[in-house]
Amino acid sequence: MEKVVILGLIFSILVVGWILATGQWAYGNVVGPLVNNSKLPKLEITYINAYNTPQGLCLIMNITDIDGPDAYPASAPLMEIYNANHTFVMFLNSSQISNDTVKIIQAPWNANKKDSVNWYSGFVVILGSEGQFHLLIKGVHLAPGKYYVKLYTPAISTGREAVASFSIT
Repeated sequence: MEKVVILGLIFSILVVGWILATGQWAYGNVVGPLVNNSKLPKLEITYINAYNTPQGLCLIMNITDIDGPDAYPASAPLMEIYNANHTFVMFLNSSQISNDTVKIIQAPWNANKKDSVNWYSGFVVILGSEGQFHLLIKGVHLAPGKYYVKLYTPAISTGREAVASFSIT
């Protein structure tokens, strides 16, 4: 074989080895991830209060994203409100969350990050930010007692869902 062909084959083998090694290192695409740095989002309800009004239930929640990727915000397209013995259970889907949210207040330390609600994703919270969401659920009046709110985040196990309790007096 000619010297140029041999050098070309060696160079080709080195390039293919480089591509496979960097692909394995960065993405785990050769034999699976060696170290998976992917994080699933984790929402947390840091404050909750609720009370009945003549129009319906007013629910105020501070929601923060405490873990997950920085590339995209966490979302909660489904919210469950229930009492301790599950005799009352109510679900709000993403469009209902969007329609019932009357006010969003950003925490002063992250005013440049815009937590929001929309019809597709429900609550949208950016990593490290905290927003106070005010919901007015029209036509719903809760009896006195202890209630819970659970926010369902896609791809998260039920043990990692955001849960908080509030009381109606």
